[in-house]
Amino acid sequence: MSILHNVIFQVIKRGKKAYDPDNPPDYVKKRMQEERTVPNKLPRGIQCKKIELENLKGEYLYTESNQKKKHIVYIHGGGFVSGSTKTVRPLVSELVKRTGCNVVSIEYRLAPEYPFPSAPEDCFKAYCTLEKKFGGSNIILMGESAGGNLVLTTVLQAKDKRVPLPAGIVVMAPTIQFDHVFPSYYDNLDTDCMISNLQQEIREVYLQSDEPSVLHNPYAAPYYGDYTGFPPTFVIVSDSEVLRDDSLFLYKKLVEAGVKSKLSLFHKMMHIFQVTPSLPESRQAYRQIKDFIKDIILQDKA
Repeated sequence: MSILHNVIFQVIKRGKKAYDPDNPPDYVKKRMQEERTVPNKLPRGIQCKKIELENLKGEYLYTESNQKKKHIVYIHGGGFVSGSTKTVRPLVSELVKRTGCNVVSIEYRLAPEYPFPSAPEDCFKAYCTLEKKFGGSNIILMGESAGGNLVLTTVLQAKDKRVPLPAGIVVMAPTIQFDHVFPSYYDNLDTDCMISNLQQEIREVYLQSDEPSVLHNPYAAPYYGDYTGFPPTFVIVSDSEVLRDDSLFLYKKLVEAGVKSKLSLFHKMMHIFQVTPSLPESRQAYRQIKDFIKDIILQDKA
């Protein structure tokens, strides 16, 4: 665990506040503040252009020397209420630079203005558009936290609707369910910078329901999904994250379903540390992602 990680962790943790249903955040203001804190300058050699995907917005980040056919499709996190292609641009730029694949980073509608099922519907629609363009066998679908949830729900929808699946999946600390209290939810409260009552916020603001029919819907909570026939999946998480057990339970379900799976468990790292590319631990995670992608879709260099 690097000194830089500890400094960033302490700063973020001091700014975290529990969700207060009687005084909810101004989510529009929160999103604007988040975007202002993200570095605007792209790494040398990385280019970015705005794109449209069936009325959804996105960004295409690329280098001229990268693969022209094989792509990462990235879904950002943010608790279903915030985040954007801009907030994950440092992470996505690093993927472009380190993996040899260009990246399509997609937007989706956010709660509370657009509650469930808007986000999974948007992500599935965007995936279908990109699958037609590139072919599922040329796509790695990837996301972090709530974006990891949406990656899983997108593939569950594709499987149910017989849309060709992506070649592989990478999820970083995905949130997979909202009606159980896993041990890491309280064991790791002091070692992570997640808010203490994230599940309450998601149920009230994103799902807007406590009905079992919603909480157990696999397109909301992929914990309840059927993973038979899923593509190779790489799960990355830290042992000190609040969402550690979401990843561990997901990995168990994947193995039980016979899915080719890999779990990388980092030590004493904050939630989604990969969004800070300068961390040595982030560079290690990017190397692991590159190796996974190389094994799945880059063998022939087509």
